Amino acid sequence: MLRIYQGVLLAAVWVSLCVHGTSQDMQPLSKLHSQRFSNSVFAGSVPGGGGERIGGAQGGAGGASLANFSELMNLIESVIEGPWVNDGGTASMFPFRSGVRIDPQGLIERLEDSKQVDAPKLQLQPPSRSSLSQPAIRLDAIGEWQEPTQLRWISLHQLDEQLAEQVRQGKSANIAMELLGGLCRIDYVALDSQTGEWLLGGPAGSVAANAQGELLHSELKLPPVLLEDLLTIAPHVLNDKGEFGCSIDPIQERLVAAYKMARSPTSIRDLRSDPDHWAQEWKAKLGRQRTTIIGVPDDSPTGYALLVADAHMKRIALGLEPSPAGLKNYWLEADLLGQQSKSSMVRWWFTLSDSRIPWDNERKIAHLVHSNVQVQSEAQILNARGERQAADRPDWAADAFARNFTTQFEVLQENFAIYGRLRHIFDLAVAMEIIRSQMQAGHGKPFQVLQRSAVQPHLPVAPREIDSVVATRRSSDGMVSAIVSGGVTIEPRTVSKRMRLDTESLRSISVETSPGERELCLEHFEVPFWR
Repeated sequence: MLRIYQGVLLAAVWVSLCVHGTSQDMQPLSKLHSQRFSNSVFAGSVPGGGGERIGGAQGGAGGASLANFSELMNLIESVIEGPWVNDGGTASMFPFRSGVRIDPQGLIERLEDSKQVDAPKLQLQPPSRSSLSQPAIRLDAIGEWQEPTQLRWISLHQLDEQLAEQVRQGKSANIAMELLGGLCRIDYVALDSQTGEWLLGGPAGSVAANAQGELLHSELKLPPVLLEDLLTIAPHVLNDKGEFGCSIDPIQERLVAAYKMARSPTSIRDLRSDPDHWAQEWKAKLGRQRTTIIGVPDDSPTGYALLVADAHMKRIALGLEPSPAGLKNYWLEADLLGQQSKSSMVRWWFTLSDSRIPWDNERKIAHLVHSNVQVQSEAQILNARGERQAADRPDWAADAFARNFTTQFEVLQENFAIYGRLRHIFDLAVAMEIIRSQMQAGHGKPFQVLQRSAVQPHLPVAPREIDSVVATRRSSDGMVSAIVSGGVTIEPRTVSKRMRLDTESLRSISVETSPGERELCLEHFEVPFWR
């Protein structure tokens, strides 16, 4: 069984056989994405790289040769005693990612399904912050970049030069590169006018693996920013390719069949006599939903991360996953609003927020002070042709959930690491668009690697389908059902409208050094790519 995992997690697992699978190209059903989907995999070459595609799907590990986590896993094996394969035992280690996998046919599967609980009676709680924060493996010995700091500057140009050298030598990135020098939040995007380098700044270091295997900042509870996401997003945005994201949509024929079943006289009688059995038959009729990656390669691990975050959000919405205290799911919102409906079709999707981004007078430093993530919603209906379209009336409960999820996104990040990675993906898109627009105006040096798609990481199998995100709930006269679709849409070109001059908030920020930073060990590089 092929196992490819999403997120920034590491855990010891038993050896499993990895096989590569293929599946036919798919076309999206969502009208939002139908004209923008491309199933082509970007290819190219890096000057001196010696190949047309660096570490594509044909590679044994499935990731790009620049991003594979192998050094970090080797370190953990050397620190923790266990029956490792390298020592003649049976235990091995893989990048373990959020309890979700892709099988050889491209089906996204959950390793452990949460039992559905009627939402108003939902008693489950997400893992407490204290349990998530207990470090099981400390990574202090990895390097001086693990030294905690409130502000570390990551030079994208120096990183780019070192990546180009790694490609020329046929080597993988090391741990410092994989985790972008320990950067755990992108607060600033800055230009060093003396060197022409573009920099990302924010808190860094203090990364530890907790008991769940998640790599998190010990205080912020955010995962590190990943090189594999930068390698995917940077060439897309720097080459001005527009929107990217993902889509999860019902298969039209199955959706029509499920609604036809629900309206049949026999089905209505079954519903009255055995609502639970009716609900299972209805879900089986609906089957799976299609998953589509838009804008970036369909086997992109970044696109896969977006799919998993999106599906998790929708499961929270329908009460299929526990949510932090204060975030009401769709059913509870409907009860509070007195909303009565036999069936609902709702579209929820992640998109860039419209919050302002402070910008100094010289346009050298931008401050990502607010979250770049928001959730939007839309009520839908089936038209006479069996196609989904926007409903005439809004779904107030769906709108309320979207609004509250956006408001509480900071809390959600502390409870679910996948939303921390989602934040980083959005922030990287915003940062790279700021850099692209300024480079177009002549500010900053060109990139050797980050502007090219040849080193984008690839999964062995592209995700194709996922079990439908649906839920049913008993009512006084039968059963209420809800079907959810949506996705993630990131349009970098909207960033320019959000830039606002604000010298005061940036007066104390400097790109020279990180405050309180110790002298760095140069074990891995002659010149580190951070300050």
